[in-house]
Amino acid sequence: MSTWVLVADRARARLFGLHQGGRGLDEIGDFLNAEGRAAGRELSGERPPRTHDRFGPGRHAIEPQTTQREKTAEHFARQLDAVLEHGRVDHQYEDLVLIAPAQFLGTLTAALDDQVRARVVAEIPRDLTTAEPERIFDYLPVRLHGRPPGPGPHA
Repeated sequence: MSTWVLVADRARARLFGLHQGGRGLDEIGDFLNAEGRAAGRELSGERPPRTHDRFGPGRHAIEPQTTQREKTAEHFARQLDAVLEHGRVDHQYEDLVLIAPAQFLGTLTAALDDQVRARVVAEIPRDLTTAEPERIFDYLPVRLHGRPPGPGPHA
């Protein structure tokens, strides 16, 4: 298969191979990030540190620059990059399509190795992790599968 399609969010990713001739998608991998669905406070299990105001008796929490949720998403994106890098090195794909909600798409793209990123031919900002392969296929650019879109994404 010369095109891989990665459909992901911060909790799950599904990897598909596009059939030669654009006949459909075969699922070739499913990856879970159990911490991806947890709320930010649930991940750390701790209250944020507290500090005293410079003037007066008030106290407030010190919020971290990067939230635990963001760290978890970045870690998952790096894991996915390792899978994609392995496939690239093994010549399992030529082109790569990324489909993810906009925020995770940015996280994922930032985590990709330069050589993997060079294989990206399309980025689609959609949450399709639970969609059927036929629906995902309908979101792919026509140039990849050579047939006009069905009723798919706009129906």
